[in-house]
Amino acid sequence: MTIVSTAKQAKPELRSFPPVEDTIDFIKQVDWQDVRRRCRAGVHNVGLVVAVVGEKIHDLGAWMANV
Repeated sequence: MTIVSTAKQAKPELRSFPPVEDTIDFIKQVDWQDVRRRCRAGVHNVGLVVAVVGEKIHDLGAWMANV
């Protein structure tokens, strides 16, 4: 028997790759608008942290220049 002939005899309720199909179903059920909102908030938070750290480093450099 070849692979093709055994594939035709498989039961229709059995899936060929359950983990892959489950993963695809999970990805389709994700609320992508919520993911986009959370990613934007995270990027904004990172930008805020970078701005504050940059300002503090600048203040430290200015203070060390006067010492």
